[in-house]
This record gives sequence, C-alpha cells and structure tokens, in this order.
Amino acid sequence: MLLCQFTFAQNTPVAEKFSGRKVWLVSTSIPKDLENPLPILIGEELMEARLYLRSIGSPIPLDSTGIVRGVKVIKDDDGKAAYQNLFVSKVPEGVSQALIILVPQAEDADGLRFKSKVIDLSKFKKGGYLYVNLVPTKIGVTLGDLKTVIAPGKMEFINPLGNKDKDVKHVQFFYNSPKGDKGEWKLMTSGKMAIYKSRREICVFFYNEQIENVDFRGIPFMIPEPRPQPKKP
Repeated sequence: MLLCQFTFAQNTPVAEKFSGRKVWLVSTSIPKDLENPLPILIGEELMEARLYLRSIGSPIPLDSTGIVRGVKVIKDDDGKAAYQNLFVSKVPEGVSQALIILVPQAEDADGLRFKSKVIDLSKFKKGGYLYVNLVPTKIGVTLGDLKTVIAPGKMEFINPLGNKDKDVKHVQFFYNSPKGDKGEWKLMTSGKMAIYKSRREICVFFYNEQIENVDFRGIPFMIPEPRPQPKKP
C-alpha cells in the first residue's frame, strides 16, 4: 500500500494553483468498496469527482504539473490524513482538455486500484466516435462502410457523417480470440445506429469480470462550446 502525506500551503492564490486546463473522469465500472465521489488530489488540493457509468460529471481543474491522483483518505489515531493512491495519471503539457478513463482492477504490486488512460479531447470532433481498447486483444469495428482494427491499449477516432448532420449506419463490434496461429474473430454486437452531429460518443472495450469476457460501454460526451468573446472596440 502506498501512502503519501501532505502539509497544505495556506492562502495560495487560485491563479497559482491551477493552470486553466481541465480534465473529466469516467470509469468502466464503479467498485462498491470505494468512495463515490472519489477523492482527487491535484497538487496539494483535495477535491471530489463523482463517477457515473453512462455519463460524465463536472470537470476538474489541473495545475501546471497535469498530475491527477485518485486517492483513498486514511486517518491515523491523531486524525492526520494520509492518502493511498488508487490511480495516478498525467495530462501532457499543451493539452487543455482531457478525459481520463478508469478501469478498476485488483490491487497490483504498486497498490493501484485503477488502470487509467488519458485522451486529448482536441482530437474528439462533433459527430465522431472514439473507440478505446483496454483489453489485451484486437477489436474490430465496422461502422457503415468504414472499418478499423484497434490494437490493445490503443484508440481510434471515426467520423462517419462527412458533411451530413445525421445518418443511420450499420455497426458491428468484434474481438480477436486466439485460436491457432491466425486467431478467430468473435462477433460482439450487430445492429443499426442513429448518428447525430450534435453529439459525440465514447465506446470503451474492457474486460468484464462478471461475464469473464470482453465487454463494451457507450458513453455520450458533450462539452459546451466556448462562448464567443466580444470584440474590442
């Protein structure tokens, strides 16, 4: 178990604590043994982030380091707080808006409760789909006439609309099941899907311990467009 203790600075100006960058959190599942909202450490600032299964909560401000720690608060007999790291992620410099996808796991050698992946939201366009592969096998996606194979630990963006505002496309998901030297593609789902330029969708492929197989979860994600700044006279 990794514990860290902080002595919090007093009267630090907000402008010095945070950089103006933001991050959102989403989890493929929510462990019952952990707090929700989840305590989050940004530098020495303790915050909270509520996790949802099929939506995304409010953003968290980042400091200049871009480091985000999900923690479990542990107090000693004197009431002094220490923090066990549940996940540690770093948003790269230059990324102003990011998404962190969390995948719960049994505690590993480092004491981490979640695997995490950081996604730069500047690459996530309106009407687009972001497919994130968090399993150790290839994932195949067919969306209309577009096809892609997503390697383990990778992600792919697909914009199926072109210049249209909406459309209906046939969608299929596959996962590659090892069999001999060539492997075998297993169909996960097949059907029609309405696509709208007014929304973005995240689809996360992960290992579901309950069904002991590859699973996926769709998450709509919308960020309000920045308001236009008034022109200076």
